[in-house]
Amino acid sequence: MPHTGKQVVIPPELPDILKQFTKDAIRTQPENLLEWATLYFSAMVQGQPLPVKKTEDNEVTPNTVDLTPEILATMHQQLHGKDTVTKEEVRQLWASLGLADDLLSHIMKVGGFEDNLAWVKFFALGCSYLGGTIKNALTHALYILNSDSACKPPDACISFQDFRFLYSYLAAVDREVSQAQMEQALAYLETQANAKGGLVKVSDFVNSRKVRLG
Repeated sequence: MPHTGKQVVIPPELPDILKQFTKDAIRTQPENLLEWATLYFSAMVQGQPLPVKKTEDNEVTPNTVDLTPEILATMHQQLHGKDTVTKEEVRQLWASLGLADDLLSHIMKVGGFEDNLAWVKFFALGCSYLGGTIKNALTHALYILNSDSACKPPDACISFQDFRFLYSYLAAVDREVSQAQMEQALAYLETQANAKGGLVKVSDFVNSRKVRLG
């Protein structure tokens, strides 16, 4: 289909829909994800009950709290002092915060984490869950990690080195960002950072037409 030149408008409710879809898919664990997704969105459009695995009324589910930026920031405050943490440390902290077990299992599976894992990678995947896209994930990461008191909302910033690691890792997990695209984005942001004390700001990429993260 030829490009019409019209601006693509993304409905503001789309991120919430996709987040709920992800949670429902994790809960249901369909054998054929594509077939289930077709049924899921068809039911949503038609106002029919969604094909989601229900929790029995008598089933005890103590860990049902959804991950939020505030909770992820709390976890980071507890664990960021260690480059490497154990899966059991993460599990215990996760459970103490009342977070859903199925989401933890999903993040562990996506990260391919063993008994010992790099906390910063788990943190990055947590931001990815919150944001849905690489750009939104990195925005969440910068808000949580903000390393300069002069960077105030709606802006936030971290060192270029930290940004490069987070972006490179999320792009590798995503598998849809080409090496050329990643290098082009990092080259532009490094130039911006060099002019700002080595810091990358949210405002450098969130609405910029000069850099496309993914």
